[in-house]
Amino acid sequence: MVDGFTRLERMKEIPIKKYVRYLFGISILVFILNKFYLRPWVLENELPIPIQIMVLSIPNFIEAIVGTLIATGILLQLRQYFDKTIGDIKDTYIHLIAASVVAIYVISQELKFHNLGGNNVYDPYDVIASIIGLLLTLGLIQAWGFVENRDP
Repeated sequence: MVDGFTRLERMKEIPIKKYVRYLFGISILVFILNKFYLRPWVLENELPIPIQIMVLSIPNFIEAIVGTLIATGILLQLRQYFDKTIGDIKDTYIHLIAASVVAIYVISQELKFHNLGGNNVYDPYDVIASIIGLLLTLGLIQAWGFVENRDP
């Protein structure tokens, strides 16, 4: 405890970029709409197979996006908390580590190495959707950043 404040109390809120917040919110909304409205309607009306594959793989796509965003935020918080030991790790490495950890989780889940995400059935299209979600999210946060300009 320094100056009456613990390290947690002195941590600054990470200023997450607006597009990241929107991406997170829209992803959750798409997941909900797909689960409760789009997927049942597409399957009930027997739409073409490519559309069925798409609506069945959206959860994996969204899982990769949301997982990468959450993992990135957690790692940035940890970097801030452990400033003296890992504070010099560059954002690029944080993004890559986050995407890698999420990739290991979502792909190993699809390959049935574990069942932490619930009742899972292997589908190569789900693996493809997960990889697309991971690469898209990593590309976005690498290109546009995750946090607003940090203090020097």
